[in-house]
Amino acid sequence: MNFLKSLVQPVIKDNPFNKGVVVLLVLSVLAALLATSSLDNMTGFAVAPEEHIEHDYPEYPDQDSLEAPEFEEPRFEEPGNPYLLVPDTGIMTYNPLTGLPMDEARAQNRPLAIVLANCVDSIPMNGVSQADVIYELLVEGGITRMLALYQDFSDVQMVGSIRSARHYTVEFARSHDAILIHAGGSQPYAYRTISELGVPNLDEVGGNRREIFFRDRGRIGGRRIDTLHAVVTTNARVAQFLPQYDFDLDHTLGFEQGWIFADDATPTGGSAATNAVVTFPGGKTSIFTFDTNENVYRMSQFRRDFVDANDGSRPGFTNVIVMRTSITSLPGDRAGRQDVVTVGEGEGYFIHGGRSVPINWSRADRESPLVFTNLDGSPLELGRGSTYIGVTSTRADVTIR
Repeated sequence: MNFLKSLVQPVIKDNPFNKGVVVLLVLSVLAALLATSSLDNMTGFAVAPEEHIEHDYPEYPDQDSLEAPEFEEPRFEEPGNPYLLVPDTGIMTYNPLTGLPMDEARAQNRPLAIVLANCVDSIPMNGVSQADVIYELLVEGGITRMLALYQDFSDVQMVGSIRSARHYTVEFARSHDAILIHAGGSQPYAYRTISELGVPNLDEVGGNRREIFFRDRGRIGGRRIDTLHAVVTTNARVAQFLPQYDFDLDHTLGFEQGWIFADDATPTGGSAATNAVVTFPGGKTSIFTFDTNENVYRMSQFRRDFVDANDGSRPGFTNVIVMRTSITSLPGDRAGRQDVVTVGEGEGYFIHGGRSVPINWSRADRESPLVFTNLDGSPLELGRGSTYIGVTSTRADVTIR
């Protein structure tokens, strides 16, 4: 303080007007010094109440020091054996998520449902080209996340970046009797839903079964990404650790996905659908273009192609489904989290083979499969292959032409 006094006295001696200016300057300097000295000791401020804090990632001094280490060379672990309770039977049936041929033992597995980040800083994602079903779901802040389902994980090199769950993410995973893989979740919503529905889950943040996770800041070739978007897993880790955990790896007795597939599911009637734009509340768009050579839809977003960071390929969706539902902000949630209704019934669109028709969706309760039907009530036939399901608001723009 004496040092500051010695500096300002000569300034105000000859001109009293300068006194007020100097006082303000000194106060500003002191405030800055106090803020700097105290910030290092603060653990958080101006946050929502504890029950609304989302523990995506704990506040570690150095997030690189988490138990999940960075993955060093070689870039990929060799795929291990598929996680199966029993070996392949040699009896062929169909993948319940794609309608494609699959060994009976693998078809009876619970699928993995993995929550993936979907923002500019996290893309491209790893492993999306091998997903059987991808849901795109709104979260807070006007961004979306994806829920990727894998009936057979045996050939997947790496999947990421894995992010936190929401309560409706959990509900969609439950509709497939899936094992949920995530890195954190909204409090109390996601964790409460996991408990209420008994969804088996592996949590990189809040769980004690974290061996399948690690952080690879070089997962996107050519740049080193932030640790927030570096959580990944591989087939080798899943194959090694998943059978050691204390939940069933095959479907619950009596569970039937119930989706119907056809060799040619091109809608009769309807309208042309060579391009489709799905808009989410907040303005995020997903654009689909029909690839006539492969009879699939290629996706783009953020003014770039939707690609798989593992090999640079562009996933092709055989089926594109738009599911309209009620999406509102959770009352009293200061983080702006959303409530996406997954139970009841609603409208949507089915896009396949260059054609589109309106459809209906329904779900009896939070433990039931999601059902798609034609407007006359008959079951919707999907094409054999992967499916994208965009879950958007009843008021959002959807353009198909």
